Amino acid sequence: MKKVIIFALGISVFFACQNKQKSDNQSVAESVAALQPTSDKFPVMQADSQSVDLGVITEGDTIVHIYKFRNTGNMPLVLSNVNASCGCTTPSYSTTPVEPGEQGFIKVKFDSKGKEGKLSKTVTALANTNPAENTFSFKIEVLKKK
Repeated sequence: MKKVIIFALGISVFFACQNKQKSDNQSVAESVAALQPTSDKFPVMQADSQSVDLGVITEGDTIVHIYKFRNTGNMPLVLSNVNASCGCTTPSYSTTPVEPGEQGFIKVKFDSKGKEGKLSKTVTALANTNPAENTFSFKIEVLKKK
């Protein structure tokens, strides 16, 4: 009798977990669908400046720049990924949806270790905008360490 009760309890837990998983998957799918742009509802990433000159630094120094942008569209803007053109640049970014009229950010940290001369670097932000790729860039001059 004890085995039957344990078996029945195990089956009910299994089905309860299955229903919860389906419910979670449905809500994720609905959230993703709600953030897909349409012809009348779409986010717009309006950056303060997409290209900047960070000046001159000495080899080995690290510099941080924050690109600020505003969502001037009429639905939430979601950054799904931000990639740098090389390993010397590390990006971080707004991870929550940027509501219409609100401001988001992309922060880049450039490490000049092993670099020298005039350099140009790019950062590409993938979002639910049209087009999906939003490019930011910076120029910097790295002087040889004395």
